Amino acid sequence: MKKYLVLFAVIQLVITLQAQDVHLSHIHASPIHLNPAMTGVFQDGYLRLIANSRLQWETFTKGYKTVMASADLKLVNLNNSSILSGGIQVASDKAGDLNFSTNTASINFSVQKSFDRQSKNVVSFGFQGALINHRIDFSKMIGYEIETELITDAPETINAWDVSTGVTWFHSFYPKNHFYIGAALFHLNQPSISFFGDLDLYELPYDEVGKILYRKFIIHGGGKIGIHKNISLLPSFLIADQGPHREMKMGTFFKYENRRSRKDNDYAVYLGGWVRWYLEKDLIGTDAIDLSLRIDHESTIYTFSFDVNISKLTRVSQGLGGPELSVIKIFDKKNTKRKKFKVKCPAL
Repeated sequence: MKKYLVLFAVIQLVITLQAQDVHLSHIHASPIHLNPAMTGVFQDGYLRLIANSRLQWETFTKGYKTVMASADLKLVNLNNSSILSGGIQVASDKAGDLNFSTNTASINFSVQKSFDRQSKNVVSFGFQGALINHRIDFSKMIGYEIETELITDAPETINAWDVSTGVTWFHSFYPKNHFYIGAALFHLNQPSISFFGDLDLYELPYDEVGKILYRKFIIHGGGKIGIHKNISLLPSFLIADQGPHREMKMGTFFKYENRRSRKDNDYAVYLGGWVRWYLEKDLIGTDAIDLSLRIDHESTIYTFSFDVNISKLTRVSQGLGGPELSVIKIFDKKNTKRKKFKVKCPAL
């Protein structure tokens, strides 16, 4: 009986780790991760490079370590009102004493379609194909001296192909304000992610949970609202639903920009905060407050945030969720021979 209880506990751990995708706090600083339709959606440039790094729960356990990098660019004008964009993204996440890791590599394509000459209404359609790799080190498991044939028979690495899609609508209005709303559906094919194959062979009280990757549905939106010559608000929200897990986030950036002329923005400073709620099947509560500082310097964007945990987990976390850092670099088309793109995207 002990053998099956320990095995069941290990399977529970692995399945719990696999139940959700890599989690980032930054809504603005991980656009491709948020929605494939955000590929190529950036202002005044043709190439965007992004790097993200996050730590979580390091204060009381061997928590999550996440790194992510992406590159997306505007490829070609399809006609006078549409452009084709493409991008790639790689991510690595490691957690727990068994070094459970999730590694992904994806390729994205999107089409931005403008419905007027001024690009006041732009719709972007995106597609993502990805390879997912999971690894775990069973040799690091510590437990009772029991038979472990069922564990040793399991592979320590598995691979799966994944398909996702998304759409986003942007609307610009006087003078430089805008809002957007998007939706994305990840894991359309629900790839198999089980280390243990058919669990029924082991006569364990378990069902299909953990054998496939849950589909994830995301609704997100935001905008920019000028409230003074150099001050504006950038509110945003996110609702995510994946299997039994639901998350909602809402907040805003306060932006101050220094303008020497009408054409040049030397730098901008943003201060912001978001509240994150969890919406489980029979459990609703406030999880954390995300505090963020962002600095735009010419064509480079630096963002640092910290999660302040305010749930019941504060008994062990002491409120310390985890830091997150991102750097975004946009290469513009000045001094190049690249053709001017017909569709204008808003600054996010």
